[in-house]
Amino acid sequence: MNKIFEQFVGLFEAENHKLNLCKFEGRKEFFARHIMDSLECAQFFSNAKKVLDLGTGGGLPGLVLAIQRPDIQFTLVDSINKKCTSVQEMVKTLALKNVIVKCARAEDLAHDPIYREKFDMVIARAVAPLPTLLELGSGFVRRGGVFIAYKGPKYAEELPTAKNAMAITNFDLEKIHHYRLSGLDIPFTLLLFTKNRPLNSNYPRQNGLPSKKPL
Repeated sequence: MNKIFEQFVGLFEAENHKLNLCKFEGRKEFFARHIMDSLECAQFFSNAKKVLDLGTGGGLPGLVLAIQRPDIQFTLVDSINKKCTSVQEMVKTLALKNVIVKCARAEDLAHDPIYREKFDMVIARAVAPLPTLLELGSGFVRRGGVFIAYKGPKYAEELPTAKNAMAITNFDLEKIHHYRLSGLDIPFTLLLFTKNRPLNSNYPRQNGLPSKKPL
């Protein structure tokens, strides 16, 4: 683990004691389960210049990826103020110049012209079921851009439920990437979707509808 990642893990551990951001069983385990998992999608960034982390929580995977790729501008979005404040403190301490933290509901922010369909890539880890994720993410991904959803072994059960959402949000499933993490027997998956045309202005629906009434 290089020095800046060691510093990040120490900061995260301290914040986790205050906010219970995730299960933390030790720095070695955290590195394997969360740092390495967060970095898995970096291989697909290609020429991406602007990336949005949807539902960043305690800054995973967005902060980890921002440390790894200082050449990319990351926008980390979450609706919970105390988590955003925590992430912003870590950004400041780590002196990350390529990170913007935005505290807002995704379904509202996606209708803001500054953010709507302006990102080369949107990533989401441990946020919501796939139909909800696709609707929320579609408002940020530009035409031709990519949405990456981190999923576990039950991804195959979610895919059939997301067909309607894929059609409405103009996403095509381009790749299913399987991987494993050191010391864990659980298989993990990244689902990569490409946005084939601009999103209808009615989406994403507001007032919590993407999660209350998935497409």
